[in-house]
Amino acid sequence: MELLFLGTGAADWPDPGPRVGKGRRFSSLLLNQTLLVDCNAMTPAACDEFAVDVNRLTDIVIGHPHGDHYSPDGLMAVAKRRLPSLPPLTLHLNAPTVAELLEQQPDFASTFSVSPYLPGDCICCNGFQITSFLANHFDGVKAAQLFIESDSHETLFYGLDGAWLLRKTFEFLRTRSIDGIIWDSTSGDNDDWRLFEHNNLDMIRLMTKTLRLVGTLKPTTRQFCTHLARSLCPPHEEFAPKLATEGYELAYDGLKTLLNN
Repeated sequence: MELLFLGTGAADWPDPGPRVGKGRRFSSLLLNQTLLVDCNAMTPAACDEFAVDVNRLTDIVIGHPHGDHYSPDGLMAVAKRRLPSLPPLTLHLNAPTVAELLEQQPDFASTFSVSPYLPGDCICCNGFQITSFLANHFDGVKAAQLFIESDSHETLFYGLDGAWLLRKTFEFLRTRSIDGIIWDSTSGDNDDWRLFEHNNLDMIRLMTKTLRLVGTLKPTTRQFCTHLARSLCPPHEEFAPKLATEGYELAYDGLKTLLNN
């Protein structure tokens, strides 16, 4: 499975424009050049900067409808970059937001094949099967974390946004041996009120330890930290070496890697 991190920042990062430099855009991830996970207002510029061929996209999954993960304008901008002869992209979006979107912007129904889901549902994409889980995030029933399995049986848990893993999610993961996990790392190494909806490093350490004890995390499982708050996390060049000593990879915008390399 190929991963391309198009954005790795939380909601407090300013828009860097066409070149991200040492900044971070809002979080978004591209898998196997066909599946886009989260699409916000900064995603089209990231696609341009990192030479994403949007004509290869088939599906977009939105974890939850907060602005740093979801933007109708961003979605339309991506769609308009595609060849008009291509079939519509399938947009997987939580059911309450679908109703709001189609009421406010009915043209989405002709631009996308809109597929509503709720946490707990299974999502079928081209080349992937996705199991969605309710996230411990203040958006309530609308927020989901995603267990992604490719047709080649590589597995990735996408843990944005949310603080801790809920019991039902843990009970599912403990029956799996996964190849990669993407941790919400909003609070860095700080104690902060956001801990009630996001993780800090201490929380990630505890969850890592438990998932290793039950066999979910293998010695070869890759662990990525992303969704970093600008106001809470040190610069990449300081934070990345610290995380590396504990087996975590600090993602950055433009990071492209094979999950099993």
